[in-house]
Amino acid sequence: MRFSLSVGSAAALCAAAVAFGQSAVLHDGRVVTMVVPQELFSVEGPMWNIDVAKRQIICTGHRVTIPASLNGQPFTMGNTQIVNNEEVSLGEITATTFDRLLDVNAATRDRIFDTAGAAGAIRLGPTRSLFSTSEARGAAVADLVRAPITEKQIEDNFFFQARNAFAQYEPGVLPANFLGLIGIRTETGGFPPNSSQLPPRRFWRYPSMSGATFIADGSVYQDSQGNRFNIPDFVVKGHLAHVILAENIVIGNIRAAALGNFQTPDSMVVGETMVLLNQDPRMPMQILGIAGSPVSREHLMTQVPAGTFVAVTGHMIGEHVMMGEVVDVTQDVYDPAAGPWMSITPNTWRYTANRGLSYRGSIVPADATSLSVQYGNTINGVWTPTSVEISIENQLVVDPLLNAATFSIRDQLGADPATAREVKFLVRDPNSAELLREFHYNWALLLGL
Repeated sequence: MRFSLSVGSAAALCAAAVAFGQSAVLHDGRVVTMVVPQELFSVEGPMWNIDVAKRQIICTGHRVTIPASLNGQPFTMGNTQIVNNEEVSLGEITATTFDRLLDVNAATRDRIFDTAGAAGAIRLGPTRSLFSTSEARGAAVADLVRAPITEKQIEDNFFFQARNAFAQYEPGVLPANFLGLIGIRTETGGFPPNSSQLPPRRFWRYPSMSGATFIADGSVYQDSQGNRFNIPDFVVKGHLAHVILAENIVIGNIRAAALGNFQTPDSMVVGETMVLLNQDPRMPMQILGIAGSPVSREHLMTQVPAGTFVAVTGHMIGEHVMMGEVVDVTQDVYDPAAGPWMSITPNTWRYTANRGLSYRGSIVPADATSLSVQYGNTINGVWTPTSVEISIENQLVVDPLLNAATFSIRDQLGADPATAREVKFLVRDPNSAELLREFHYNWALLLGL
């Protein structure tokens, strides 16, 4: 489903990549610079190996090096996330935390057994390897990172988590033979007669899975000794490099939802798919409400009624269980605990020289906020404005039923890829003008300018 994105980004590389990264700093402090004339590379395919010592990912015949920084900016890996034992995000995986990608660390050291407040466990461990099932089960050969014992633990994690979640539901919510459908089989390959009398574990069949997809576009760099490195320096979908276990999608109405506990993930049923909120400590888990506002697990499981429309993106294990990474209930769910919130609709940024910046977004709650923007740059961590605040109150279209508002801005003056690369949205109290929250976007980076 990313084919068109890959083709588009590869074509764009030929025309525009020279405008991007010129120098990078590797994890060991070495400075590398782009070779001249520029040499390009592009990868999108299953991960073959990880070289932790060199901070490299091997994919489709390329060794791609993840630097510590690119042009002075910290380098982070898209579609990854590190959280603490209160499920507060600590950011994405970087060159410093690169070893978190390893299956063995995700399955042991990096698990979090704490619960998310009154909800279920935060990260019980991965249920799918970064490598294909056949490779992950194989013995380590040469420098290949393979650990059959770890793969066995990952497969056990899947059955443990899915079985515990299944037990949370009343009969009839999921098919009676659901445990058989996900791979719990008898000696002859049949389904168990009931969910309380399961056959021995050795007969269960973990689904054969492909490896994680790695996506990166960039250029060849070299150090002072002439050593060459493939460095991602072209932004694709908001990041310079992505590690994606899968980008499967389940869309429909929530049939039922169940709070987990310290050994059970929170889950929901959409159609006949059981969606477990992601338990892999390398991957993100976020629930998005109106205007992209965060929704807590507990609110989703206890306050959102059956029948609510939901779109979930995550990684499937087989055909019946998904580990949800992004739960989208932006149509009609707002968790008051989030407070005032706004967001820009992805892929709506447009910039035209001498005309200005265009974008679309939304804000919630509409009756308790006002919204303005300011252009500028962040220099050494300090916001430096290049414009006054510009109110966009007159562009808000309010939905009184949701108490939310949308806006569509066209050709707004103030943006400049050379002198004003960022825009700050200021959410204020409409009566006192007190600043309630602010949101920063590097629009120029998002547009690859």
